[in-house]
Amino acid sequence: MAVIKLYGRERELALLGRLKPPFLAVVYGRRRIGKTALVLSFISARPHLYFFVNPKKPRGVLLEEFGEALRRVAGLPSYVRFADWEEFFDVLFQLRGYVVAFDEFQWFLETAPEVPYILQKMWDTRVEKPSVILTGSVVGMVKRLVAEAGSPLFGRADLVLELGELEPPAVFRWLGDMGVVGEEAFKLFLLFGGVPYYYRLAQQWGVKTAEDAVRLLVAGEGGPLRHEVEFVLAESLGREYRTHLAILDAVAGGATKLEQIASRAGVKATSLPPYLNDLVNLLGVLERRRSKRVYYEIRDRFYAYWLRSVYRHGDVAAGEALVEAAVRELERFYPWAFEAAVRQILPRFYPVKKVSREVVHIREGGRRVQLDVDALGVDEERRFAVLAEAKWGAADPREIVPKLRKAAEMLIPPGWTTRLAIFAKSFTAETEEADLIDLGTILQNLAQSTPSVYTPQTSKPRGGSAEPDVVGSSEHGGDTRRRARRPGSGA
Repeated sequence: MAVIKLYGRERELALLGRLKPPFLAVVYGRRRIGKTALVLSFISARPHLYFFVNPKKPRGVLLEEFGEALRRVAGLPSYVRFADWEEFFDVLFQLRGYVVAFDEFQWFLETAPEVPYILQKMWDTRVEKPSVILTGSVVGMVKRLVAEAGSPLFGRADLVLELGELEPPAVFRWLGDMGVVGEEAFKLFLLFGGVPYYYRLAQQWGVKTAEDAVRLLVAGEGGPLRHEVEFVLAESLGREYRTHLAILDAVAGGATKLEQIASRAGVKATSLPPYLNDLVNLLGVLERRRSKRVYYEIRDRFYAYWLRSVYRHGDVAAGEALVEAAVRELERFYPWAFEAAVRQILPRFYPVKKVSREVVHIREGGRRVQLDVDALGVDEERRFAVLAEAKWGAADPREIVPKLRKAAEMLIPPGWTTRLAIFAKSFTAETEEADLIDLGTILQNLAQSTPSVYTPQTSKPRGGSAEPDVVGSSEHGGDTRRRARRPGSGA
């Protein structure tokens, strides 16, 4: 079996490599995140067996296929047949020194629900045994198998590893190897985030731009991502997936609160929780966030784009018309994706532990005015906060800084060190009141394995109150005329 080149999984491979055999490891994460590639890379240099648990195959067929592979490795005659899974695991556990991988192990709960309990018994009673790696993409089901008291594998795994998206340096190193750099690389990052599967397809199809990706992979006839979101939901959720799809579409369209989601998706608000639980906890494609209020965000930026382009336009456009509609949608997608990306990468520029989107209201000229803060990052221990605006285009700081200042007055407690930042492709003017972070600076930061993060200086009390030497002090009226140093500049 060919091993795919890995990008950015050094830590995960090192964790697996530190385990002393025989070990039991669980690797889980949502679909397309690279679990199979990670496991195949790890086992490739070791004696191993790899099994994919296909939920669409009858249990008898699955047992026969697995048994045939085991017979070859164990050197058993071709006439040997395993009558049940108990016999299969009895022979499997005689493969001392092997690593046995079960990919999408959670589907045994549907095809052969006794298997997790057989594995539990074998693991508990056999002294000589192989190492076992279990992977799963239906996050909630995997957690129930290994993390809940009373579950068959509870407390038995030597390593439980949740695989997340690739870090930006790995993404840009991959794109660089594909010959994609600069703004085009960043646009692909906005579209695909850190999901390895999408970049693997882009590499196979010779994609060089985000528009190429849309034309070839997403909207074009035969494109491998044409039905991506529907496929993932249908495979995991069955017939009810269309309601989940409608909920995701509502969130992608800007509905973030329960009442808004229910209205747009055509679902009663009281009926939403089970569907939201599936999307948040079972599949991990939706994220429940809490700041001053609870709101929901789509975790995968490509899902958001697919819903905005293919899902919404597919009923009224076909063929080349759908392709052109999807390409046009890219320009409307970039500003939203840039905001989401800024929230993701803000901790690479500032020492913040929590990042959220915020909305505040103020009274101005006798009327109520809403101020949207694209990203608020905070570190409560340091009493440090950064308010950031994201603008996909040329930004004028003179228009943005007053809004951020007013929002800081409402959001940040007195005495905190506060910094203002504007992320944009470029700037039409300079300012001494905010960090101006252009696309070149962003790309430089994201390419670094260990970026330079701005560290707040210790402030000196003045007149009984702290007046830190940074921009945008929440001690209103403090001196903010000093020139802001750009994060990552080393100053």
